[in-house]
Amino acid sequence: MLPPISFVGGGNMATAMIAGLSRLVLRPELAVAEPDPAKRATFTAQGVVATAENTQAVAAGKIIVLAVKPQSAATALPEIAAAWDSSKLLVSILAGTPTAKLEAALPSGARVVRAMPNTPLAIGQGMVGICPGKHAGSHELGLAEALFAPCGKVLRVADESRMDAITAVSGSGPAYFFRFAEALVDAAMALGFTRDEAILLIGQTGAGSWDYLQRSGFDAARLRQQVTSPGGTTAAALNVIDASAFTDLWVRALAAAEARGRELAKG
Repeated sequence: MLPPISFVGGGNMATAMIAGLSRLVLRPELAVAEPDPAKRATFTAQGVVATAENTQAVAAGKIIVLAVKPQSAATALPEIAAAWDSSKLLVSILAGTPTAKLEAALPSGARVVRAMPNTPLAIGQGMVGICPGKHAGSHELGLAEALFAPCGKVLRVADESRMDAITAVSGSGPAYFFRFAEALVDAAMALGFTRDEAILLIGQTGAGSWDYLQRSGFDAARLRQQVTSPGGTTAAALNVIDASAFTDLWVRALAAAEARGRELAKG
């Protein structure tokens, strides 16, 4: 069973994580610091200890999840430090914030794990990358993995510099799929379908194809070849896509996202 968990910030990510943790058979003690009274009331109704004071929430937990917006971190970190003791672990989901910066704001030797979740965490289908800070090891990574497991899958990396790549691939990744869906719907409408018809066609094709891909062991090339008859309609479409250097486009896009992540981490 996980030790008591306290969230500093009760936004969308924290709400999803709390919902996932609440479904566990061995539910841990949960607390959250959230300034919005309406949100606090919702958490309280779910059996979560809700407070407006960061220090009070931190005092109650052994795993502290830093889930505020980046602009609120400067206020939250000193309050976390004020209630800190060596038994606690900080798990931060602040985008672009290195563990060294968080460690510097806390008492010496503080154990920190950095995490990069993505938005499908909200429906229990998230992907989360985690890495240890200077004073964290396999035990702390195990706790962080158990923290996120009810809401998705977790990838551990030992080198924190890889977190910018994780952000580029999975952190920002949902937006790529959403943008692709937008483009396909627009293209279907250009062929004369109504928006509702286009969403039905693209939505079900996407859902079915993704499930088929997962069940195949992610053998995308083989499945693509099965659909593509030489000289047929699929080949005609793929020829247009391939002529646009499609793979290179994604290589450049992900590299740009990774580079921007490094820039943001430098402040």
